Amino acid sequence: MSQDYPARIAALEDALRQKDSQLSLIAETESFLRSALSRAEEKIENEEREIEHLRA
Repeated sequence: MSQDYPARIAALEDALRQKDSQLSLIAETESFLRSALSRAEEKIENEEREIEHLRA
C-alpha cells in the first residue's frame, strides 16, 4: 500500500499543475476580454460624440 503513495502524489501534483494552467488561461482570457470591452466602450463613446457633433 505504501508503494502507491508516490504514484498517487505524482498524479495529484500533475492534476494540480493542470488546474493551475487552466486557471492561468482563464485569467489571461478574462484580462483580454476586459480590455476588448473597454476598447469597444471607448469606440462607442467616440462615435456618439461624433454623431452629436454632426447633429449640431
